[in-house]
Amino acid sequence: MADEVDQLGFQTAGYFAEPPELLARNITVGVRLFAAALVSFFGAFLFSYFYLRELDTGHVWRPSGVKPPLGTGIAILACILASALLTWIGGRALRMRTEREWRMAAIPAHLLLIAALAIQCIQWADLKFGPGSGPYASVFIAWTGFYAGVGLLSAIYWRQTTLATSIRHREAPEGDIVAVAGEPGSERGFKVSMGFEVNSFAFYLYFLACVEVVTFVLLYVVA
Repeated sequence: MADEVDQLGFQTAGYFAEPPELLARNITVGVRLFAAALVSFFGAFLFSYFYLRELDTGHVWRPSGVKPPLGTGIAILACILASALLTWIGGRALRMRTEREWRMAAIPAHLLLIAALAIQCIQWADLKFGPGSGPYASVFIAWTGFYAGVGLLSAIYWRQTTLATSIRHREAPEGDIVAVAGEPGSERGFKVSMGFEVNSFAFYLYFLACVEVVTFVLLYVVA
């Protein structure tokens, strides 16, 4: 029985995994459900933003000394949009050429996400206000903190694991599938379509890019 399972390639690291086609669909559906869950969180910040701003009867929404750092805000936006563009280019390269060309776009895209997170941390360290400096300040810090801590960190981790696995198996013959998600342990290790993984991540990053555009407009321009 074990030999039959090995031949199908469904067993790895001592446990039984799902068929590659099913896992690929699970990744596609899962990332969309995760994005939908994040919409509810960002929706809460969006509601707080407009509610506190429009009902500012005491004129304390944003005191004169509370100014968003526009320079770092633009830098974060540029890094995320550039990463999304490179992700799109890498996805086309994977479909039309090889995994190697995908890595050539994915690596700088990954570094741009790390740069966006680093700039966000620098921005927080240089802020002239805190969460107690008024409604705008509290929304600003909570919104950017959730975006960086949940959105960017999860994207960086996902891209890192996909890149690391692709690089680890770079000597494998080019084909439609590559080993992913952990050390397979043998040539019969679990495999899934790289295209599903890349496409699902691209969807998630495009979602984060859209959220970042809304974030920039509301927190840095309209506010």
